[in-house]
Order: sequence, then structure tokens, then C-alpha cells
Amino acid sequence: MEIHRSLAEARHPTPRLSIIIATWNAARTLERCLDSLFSQSFARWELLVADAASTDGTTDIIRKNTDRIAWWRSEKDRGIYDAWNHALVHATGDYVTFLGADDALHSEDVLERMFAAIGSTQYDLVSSRCLLRDADWHPLGEAGKPWNHARLPRRMGITHPGLLHRRELFALYGEFDASLRIVGDLEFLLRLPDDIRTLHIPFVSIDVQNDGVSRKQFWCRLRERRLVHARCARVGRFRADLYWLDKAWRMPIARLLGLQH
Repeated sequence: MEIHRSLAEARHPTPRLSIIIATWNAARTLERCLDSLFSQSFARWELLVADAASTDGTTDIIRKNTDRIAWWRSEKDRGIYDAWNHALVHATGDYVTFLGADDALHSEDVLERMFAAIGSTQYDLVSSRCLLRDADWHPLGEAGKPWNHARLPRRMGITHPGLLHRRELFALYGEFDASLRIVGDLEFLLRLPDDIRTLHIPFVSIDVQNDGVSRKQFWCRLRERRLVHARCARVGRFRADLYWLDKAWRMPIARLLGLQH
């Protein structure tokens, strides 16, 4: 087990944003992700990295950038949401966002533009759009809609990579459910009340590599969604089954037509 803090904490003692990355054997893409952070014109952010005891050189990349990482560890965990929970304990920013090691911020000024839009207003969630890319980093199209509490259970719409969460939300509504493998972000968002303060910024903030576990393991994702919906008070078992059927019959058609599913 390795746990580290760095002088990066002292460089920006009051960060507006905590960026959390969970890694496991991510050496192929991690440097691209980190480069997109280190080139930002906006300086008031901190980086926290929770690595699941990688064996492919990921930790070498992290060590090389230790002076720019506020906190990191390399230790076996129970999955991405367990890793996020460990990092959340050390986050100090007004907002927290979660990036995949194969994602990247879209441009060098994107954080500056986002916080200019936020201004001095305190929002609970700040959403934006993402550019989906394939494994070779070719663009596939954009995604990401404003927060919609009523429609969230059936169709998430909002893009979670790059979503800014007010850090106090986790103190109020709890951490991520570490028993989940794929839909822990949805499960957390379903706990939020309908009167939270939200802002949607209608430009692309992040490039997302669209071949992660949630896409590769469609049926696992669907089973977890059904479980999460069934135990959610505002959805329930009956509607959970209906949502499962709605997704299940669409998937073969989407694959046949080459559409996102």
C-alpha cells in the first residue's frame, strides 16, 4: 500500500475544484488525461488519484507527477466507487468532479470558462456536454443534457464525467455505494432532492473515451440499474422492471444500426 501527499496542497490552499481520478493499469491513457489538466489556464484546482495497485507502469506516471498531485495512493480496492470514496475524504475543493483515466479535458481554457459561468453563485451540480471518442480517439458525437430530476430514473441524460458536484452533497447524502460496479453514479444522483440548485453550461468540457466497462458490459449495467431502481423509493420494483424491458429490447436494434445504447 502506498499513500502520498504532496506540496501541491500548499500551492493552492483553497481550491475551487477537486479532480478525482481512479486508475487501474491505465498507463496507456493516463498521461493524456494528466496533460489536459496540467495545461489548464485555471489554476485553482487540486488532483487526487486513487490507484488500485496497478502493475503496468501507471504508478510510475503518478510518481513522475507527484509534485502536482495533492494526494494519491496505490492499494487494492473494491472498484471505482470504493476508490472515489477513499479520495473524497481528502478532497478540499468547493466542487468535486470525477474523470476516467482515459478521458481528457476538452481545451486548455475549459475550467476557466466553467468557473466564469459559475461566478459567485453556489450550485449543487454544474453539468456540461462531452465529446464521445472511440478507442483510437476519433470523435463520435456529443452528449450531455441539463439536470432533469423527473426524467433521471428512466434516462440519465446528464453526463457524469466532468460533472461538478458541490462537495457538501456527499456529507448530506452519503458517499458512493461501493458494492456497485457500473451505476454507482446514477444511484448517488437518485438520492438528490428535486430542489437542488443546478447550472448547465452548454459547451463541451470533456472528451470521453466511449469504450469503458459500462459500454462493454451492457447486461451487467442493466442488471445494476434494475437493482438500483427497485430499491429507490421514487421508482420501485414495478417501474424498475419496465425500465429494464425498455432498455433490453432496444439494445439489439441499436447495435444493428450502430447507435449508442
